[in-house]
Formats: sequence, C-alpha cells, structure tokens
Amino acid sequence: MQLKAQLSRVLHRQVWQAVLNIDGHAKPGLYQELQNSDNEWIHLIEIDVPRTFPENPAFDEAQQRCLLRVLKAYANLCADVGYCQGMNFVAGLLLLVAQGGDFSQPSPEARNCIAMKMSEAEVEESTFWMFFCLMEPLGLMETFGQLNGFYRRGFPLLKRYLWAFDELVAASLPELHEHFCQENLQHSVYLHQWFLTLFVSSLPLPMVLVLWDAIICGGLAEILSISIAVLQLLQQTLLGMRFEEVVSFFQTLKTREQEDCDFESIGRIAVISSGSFSIPKHVADVLRRPLPLTSDHLMERSPQSPTKRMLDSDEDMTTTANTTTVNSPCSTGAASSEGGMLRDYLRQINQGLSWWVDARSSWA
Repeated sequence: MQLKAQLSRVLHRQVWQAVLNIDGHAKPGLYQELQNSDNEWIHLIEIDVPRTFPENPAFDEAQQRCLLRVLKAYANLCADVGYCQGMNFVAGLLLLVAQGGDFSQPSPEARNCIAMKMSEAEVEESTFWMFFCLMEPLGLMETFGQLNGFYRRGFPLLKRYLWAFDELVAASLPELHEHFCQENLQHSVYLHQWFLTLFVSSLPLPMVLVLWDAIICGGLAEILSISIAVLQLLQQTLLGMRFEEVVSFFQTLKTREQEDCDFESIGRIAVISSGSFSIPKHVADVLRRPLPLTSDHLMERSPQSPTKRMLDSDEDMTTTANTTTVNSPCSTGAASSEGGMLRDYLRQINQGLSWWVDARSSWA
C-alpha cells in the first residue's frame, strides 16, 4: 500500500501501462480503423468533451479533439457499453497522464519531452489502449467487477458499489453515518460523481493521481476503501455541517486545489489509511457475482445520460436483497417489507443520479 502511495508523478504513465498490460492487448492498426465510422453516441460525446477540464489550460482544443477520437473509438469497439457521461473525465485524465502529467502548461514541447519523444498520434493511441484496458475485464480490475459495469445500462455494478459503500460507512464511520442520517443526506448525492469519474471531477488532480495508483494497482474495489478513508479525513469538518453545507462542500472540493495545500500528500495519507478498511465477506460475495446479462431490448442502445440509463427496477439488486439485507444508509426499519426497502433504495439512487446530471449541466 505504501509503495502505491509513493509512486513518483513522472512514473504514472509507465506504471499504469505496465499494470494494465497495454502491450499485451493493443492491436496495431485497430485504433485507426475505429476512426472510420461514427456511432450513435457521437453527439453526446461532442457535447461532453468541451466540458472536460474547462478550468485546465493544458486541456486545449487539440486535447479535446484527441479525447473525442478516443471516446468514439471505444464506443465503436465496445458497443455494448458505448458512451456514458463520466467516461470523458476518466479518458481525459489518461490523456493528460500519457502526455507526461503536466496539468498546468499547454506547451506541446514540454508534453513531447516528458512523454519520452512519443508523437502526438502515439500518445493518443496509447491513451485509447489504457482506457480500454481500464474499462474491460482484463486483469486486477476484474476481481470485484470491471469498470465498464459502472456505465452499462441500468448501472448494475454502480448500484452494487453504492450498496457496498453504505454497508462500509455504517460499520467503519458510525458517527458520520448517524450524522448523515439525521441530515437525511444519502451517500449517492456525492458518490455518483466520485465513482462515475473515479474522483477526477471531484478532487484536486494531484490527489486523484495518487488515488488512481492504488485503484489501478489494487483493483476497482480499492475505490470503496479509499472513499471511506477520504470521508474519515473529512469527518470532523462534515460533522459540523448541515445538509446544504455538506452538499456544497462536496461540490467545491476540486476547486480547493487553488489553495496552499499539498493534496498529493493528502492523497497518500488517504491511500495508506484505506488499508485499515477491509471489505466484509458478505459484501465481497455480492461484488464478485457476475453482472446480469443484458437482455435483447437493452441491446437496442441509444445515447443516454446516466439518469435515462437508470432502469425503474433492477433484477440484480433484487437478487442481492434476497440474500443480504439491502437498506438505505438511514433505514430505520420503517419499510413494511424487504421489497419496500429496495424500492426506497433504488429511488434514492435515481435521485442521486438526477443530482449528478444537474450538476454536470451547471459546469458547461
């Protein structure tokens, strides 16, 4: 854990490519072939790309064109996933890291120097294969589900992770859990943004890089223990806040990178602290289950926002409820049946996704 937290910034690209085994999965010429046709998600991608890192001068128009091509190629290759909001931030960070991790200066000369003399085309293709390997079930990320499950229609894996997080917070941070219950604040209000963008849109980038080291090296489930560790670091501040203040606080966490604070060190502390949080067996068993197969009518895909992708019912979570008590974070047993609790929980998830889309719209 300490090794993952102490990776030098200049090594991020090399380490991530090695762990994800880019060389073992990249197919020469395929990326170029995937550029030859548009897809049904291209309009949504074109809308979201300019909204990616608008505050970052390094992410200029040339970067945006690269990101659009990367997301378009992935949607063409993996049509069962396509494109969903949030993926642009994940691929966007990979693009910045592939160019050397210089997040403040847009100088092409600096990028090429740090990127070990790779051409812009090579950097772009490298970004695509990193994104593909991060999304698909190819290695460590597969143990507790692959990242693409966060974006599939119905959000099957995202729902499992939200439920798992509720379980972990109640067990690990009971005082904060109780405070959120008293304020009627559901974790989904901020977790959708954390999980769908792997923290990229929510936390300062120097901190995110350290968190990604742990997630890529340790597997997707690291996002749970890291999120708990981040809440633990913020706990004393959050305990003194009311509902509106908590929501505002989470919305402005990323902008705090302008202040005089060493967020890279904070990220290291969070990663090291996350080692003290383990996933209980009943939670791990749920996360390990294969995701439900996509039915034929769901394969008839159309470009959708996260809210529209959320189904009114979810067979996977119903199965979970039959084997594990699925409560909302603040359940008091008032629901008349397990099915009622499940409906309440899924309603809260839908509300959280609606907030996520509204927040994304305000960034434009």
